[in-house]
Amino acid sequence: MALIETAVAAAGLVAGWAVAVEPRRLALRRYHVPWPEARPGMRLRIGVLSDLHLAWPHVTPHRLARILRRLAHHRPDLVLLAGDYACTGTLGVVPLAPARMAPVLAPLAARIPCFAVLGNHDHDWPGGAGEVAAALEQAGIRVLANDHVAIPCPWGELLLAGVDDPVSGRADLARALAGLPAERPVVLLAHSPDIHIRVPPQVRLVVAGHTHGGQVRLPGLPPPVTMSALPRHQAHGLHQEGGRRLVVSAGIGTTGLPLRLARPPELVLVELVAAEALSPRPAAAAARLADSA
Repeated sequence: MALIETAVAAAGLVAGWAVAVEPRRLALRRYHVPWPEARPGMRLRIGVLSDLHLAWPHVTPHRLARILRRLAHHRPDLVLLAGDYACTGTLGVVPLAPARMAPVLAPLAARIPCFAVLGNHDHDWPGGAGEVAAALEQAGIRVLANDHVAIPCPWGELLLAGVDDPVSGRADLARALAGLPAERPVVLLAHSPDIHIRVPPQVRLVVAGHTHGGQVRLPGLPPPVTMSALPRHQAHGLHQEGGRRLVVSAGIGTTGLPLRLARPPELVLVELVAAEALSPRPAAAAARLADSA
């Protein structure tokens, strides 16, 4: 009987942590990616936010403001938002209108160039994806819907392409890359990492979210559910295939159930650097911020 009671108590503690504590934590992941156009001494720091799933109690405008202040503290040169700002289909939460994130995101966008793509939950939002895109545009964030842009950077310009949601079949990779010189390297922003297997060689880095890093996992094991056709170990982190890199963020919010276990919300910083700058250190590193945000 004592063993059963102990097991029940332990399960209760884990459940309480997963529901009340871990969704409020915040990790910082840093990745360094060699960029062909970067010369020694040059670098571009990209902040990545994904899967906000704006909803009470875990991702309110007040908490989002604190998260954005944490991000701004690390002085990114550019911020990419990888979709799913709206919250749909999650039990036990109160979804918040996407318009409520506009005044919170606006101060960041006024200081740092910000670009976004939409995700499947944005297209599922009762007000439509147009309402979500309008909130982002109102904040001063350009939404890339199968489009691209050239961004000033230390080596001249960075070519950034963004596709509409791949999960719902709205991604048009050919259109997003149309007109870009084949010899120039491109960063591709997409909600789902699955597009990684379809990109041409000129796409040297894919930045994505969607998987939540599994959201729930047992330490030492790959997540049981990733919402991705990629191998489960590619549901989170930095991965390399040939000369191409894939960065997948675990995101901020939750989906399905409002809980996380062994996969806290996270901010991601990706630094594009000259290949020579990577030789004395590993390509990826991770560090934990304060316990909550």
